[in-house]
Amino acid sequence: MDNMQTPVLSVRDLKMYFKSGRGKNKLVVKAVDGINFDIFEGEVFGLVGESGCGKTTTGRTIIKLHDPTDGEVFFFGQRISAGTEGIKESIKEIKHNEDLSAEEKSEQIADLKTESKQRKADTMKIDTELMKKMQMIFQDPIESLNPRMTVKEIVAEGLRISGERHDKIINKKVNEVLETVGLLPEHASRYPHEFSGGQRQRIGIARALIVAPRFIIADEPISALDVSIQAQVINLLNDLRDTLGITIMFIAHDLSVIKYFSDRIGVMYYGNMVELTTSEELFKNPLHPYTRSLLSAVPLPDPRYEKNRKRIAYNPSQHDYSEEAPEFVEIKPGHFILCNSKELAQYKKELK
Repeated sequence: MDNMQTPVLSVRDLKMYFKSGRGKNKLVVKAVDGINFDIFEGEVFGLVGESGCGKTTTGRTIIKLHDPTDGEVFFFGQRISAGTEGIKESIKEIKHNEDLSAEEKSEQIADLKTESKQRKADTMKIDTELMKKMQMIFQDPIESLNPRMTVKEIVAEGLRISGERHDKIINKKVNEVLETVGLLPEHASRYPHEFSGGQRQRIGIARALIVAPRFIIADEPISALDVSIQAQVINLLNDLRDTLGITIMFIAHDLSVIKYFSDRIGVMYYGNMVELTTSEELFKNPLHPYTRSLLSAVPLPDPRYEKNRKRIAYNPSQHDYSEEAPEFVEIKPGHFILCNSKELAQYKKELK
């Protein structure tokens, strides 16, 4: 994913598996199964897909609410999180590789163990100053706000954790950020239940902004809001991007919103990134069958169009990966798609 800019965030082969049960009853859910993407400074990167495809888990893993099973996350060039399951599997393969000598096995295993220790150290390390630059806006404004805390206490919590102890400075910054998100300083003394859904989401945005982040993960921040309020929150995030230069990863399942808000869009299906390109290119040249299925479900405010609109059903069994596994390849500059060589040839014929 070449770009002249240095990425704000780089995700490499990220996997997040959840395990439950023991022995024969052990269940492994592959919420995120090896995805790759970069997010560059000042852009809005949209992440879309149906419910349960792994979008939220991706965001939570990036911000270190989950420790990844495998893969790496780099933030401003520094590795902030990494998993070690892949290294463990590689060590097992080396041990059973009869083509290697005992000395070669020992050297390779030693190198992998060193890498594993370093990954664990990076994951356990908490660089407070670096992680302040990354904040998250949660999906449900009711569940994400403590009902026993006032707005001032909620918004100022990040400042206090960062070490700020002067009440005058805290009050000033809280009032400033409340005004930035369209609330009033007098709202600081109230509790979350005294506000509407849109106002509560503004409080959540204020809480994220108080520590002056450079990168925000917005996890479906408008899905729990009325349509009229959704537009207000989207416009607010757009203004913050323009005035503060904040980079945003916008997670949603509504492509009609993503289209007008995102610079680039990544499409996820069952833990995999199946397509990634610019917003304009995705709507002009949707190549993956799942992307086409999603786009066919986007309604338009045109009754004549809606009367004749046909949904495209996606059937994953149409992909035959029994002989060749798919790879995430660049089919044209900036346009990536998950496919094998046979599918790649077909997609190239379909390009406009």
